[in-house]
Amino acid sequence: MHRSVVKLLLPEGDPVDHWDLSWTGKGRIKDDQRPASATGRQIRLIGSAHDSEIRVHRGGIAILSAMFSRAFVQDLRQARRNGTYPTVDDPTRAVR
Repeated sequence: MHRSVVKLLLPEGDPVDHWDLSWTGKGRIKDDQRPASATGRQIRLIGSAHDSEIRVHRGGIAILSAMFSRAFVQDLRQARRNGTYPTVDDPTRAVR
């Protein structure tokens, strides 16, 4: 990554392992809701980041972030045309 922002939308309890990510410049990771115990899948970040930022959103904040995205609006329109449910906010939802 070079001078970019990546937003990870994760469920509650999934830890993020970023120790293999090399930082140059003012890069950092923002994970305010870091789980105390690792109960879910482990997300591992590998590579390099130059003046970049990684933001981790979990649970309700992740759902709100997904719902206020352009992809969600497009998914809503497509679901309405097809008579199905949107999948961006909850990929595990059963299809109709």
